[in-house]
Amino acid sequence: MGPINTPEELLEFMSNNIKYGYLGKTGRVYRKTDKDFYDKWEKEYILQNKDDLLETLHGDCFDQVEFERDWFTSNNYEVRTFFEMVRLNYKNVYPVHSFLIYQDSDKWYWFENSDSNNRGIHEFDSLEELLDYQFNKYLELLKTFNITDEEIKKIVVVEFTKPNSHISLDEYFDHVFKDE
Repeated sequence: MGPINTPEELLEFMSNNIKYGYLGKTGRVYRKTDKDFYDKWEKEYILQNKDDLLETLHGDCFDQVEFERDWFTSNNYEVRTFFEMVRLNYKNVYPVHSFLIYQDSDKWYWFENSDSNNRGIHEFDSLEELLDYQFNKYLELLKTFNITDEEIKKIVVVEFTKPNSHISLDEYFDHVFKDE
């Protein structure tokens, strides 16, 4: 990996090199094309650090956000990270997502690589405008799963701090929701 000097260069590097997947507890890399990708996620997933991701070249949104956080903070950007899900009392059948935003001068930016449908650096005049836009993109995705109006009311968006590496999925969720 050569020097990456701008957010645009980071996005280009990630888009060209990082595939969607995750690292399992046994060291196996699960690719989205694997038949057991979703079945194993809850029990096998561990959160990768920057070096892990550069070695596996596979990461889900949680892994990629932490990779992004590392680059942005190392380059003196202020970042904020958010997690969104439909919080239900039964097994969640809907996608979850984490994402990173940063401020540069008087603009806010949503940096997105893992969600290929929204990949890019999206510019906004305010934090509120960014969060509303991103929430509506998430809602569009959920509607493809025939989410009910009652379930839409259970969407949560939570800001979270940097978690430790190599934690399980349950530990990741515990970290995200610890300040709620």
